[in-house]
Amino acid sequence: MLHLVILLLNTASADDEAVVGDLSYDGNLSESASSYTVGKPVSVIHNGGNVSVRCIDTDTLSGRLPYSITGSSEGAMESAGRGMGLKVSGDGKGGGVVATRVAGRSSGVKEIDAPLTVNVPVGASAVTITQSGSGWVQVIGCSGSLKVAAGSGGIFASGRYTTVSLNAAGGDTKLVQDDGATLTGNSAVASRGGNVMITLSTAQGGKLSAKGTQVTVEQAVLGGTQSETAVSGDFGIGGPTLTVSASGTVEIGAK
Repeated sequence: MLHLVILLLNTASADDEAVVGDLSYDGNLSESASSYTVGKPVSVIHNGGNVSVRCIDTDTLSGRLPYSITGSSEGAMESAGRGMGLKVSGDGKGGGVVATRVAGRSSGVKEIDAPLTVNVPVGASAVTITQSGSGWVQVIGCSGSLKVAAGSGGIFASGRYTTVSLNAAGGDTKLVQDDGATLTGNSAVASRGGNVMITLSTAQGGKLSAKGTQVTVEQAVLGGTQSETAVSGDFGIGGPTLTVSASGTVEIGAK
């Protein structure tokens, strides 16, 4: 693990006086889990900052947590740095767990930025992500079941999912299914503080229940409720139930 302490000097002001800026304490944690069995579920837990999960052509589940701590007290910042943690391990059944520990702010610590990046071998049957605090969650190239509970920054997910449960406390939530991929189980997408945008395969069918300040659905929906703010009914040739809600707009497109 690398620790750097840098004193930043800001110049600026109309009279060109030098002003001492914040101290910066940087580090990087990385770990992998040889105990993970490719194809098994993966759980990711992060209590601060952005989360990026990618399913790629690799045999190893791995995580990386770079962090940058700014503040006015070198001792307090070093203590916060020593409080950072990353654990990538197996769950005893061949599945994988990626969990972080992010220190809380204290006197002398102004801000902690700790984005988490996770690489998952292609083929994981399920990916579950729990992220709290500020920041966004991004999931790229995964498949199977996807469950995300995100904080204030919203969610973006693309891949070949069979079921999804996406819930963001703030920001926009966007789901893009790969061509030909269809949801086969009941799914829900919600943004309690933003908009929802979903792009599904034209082969997708099922029952839809969508609510927002304005709801737009490209596919024809039959029966149920049809209004500017709520659309429900059947679309396509049968299938699971998709429930969508947003504090803002809802857009459901097809490709």
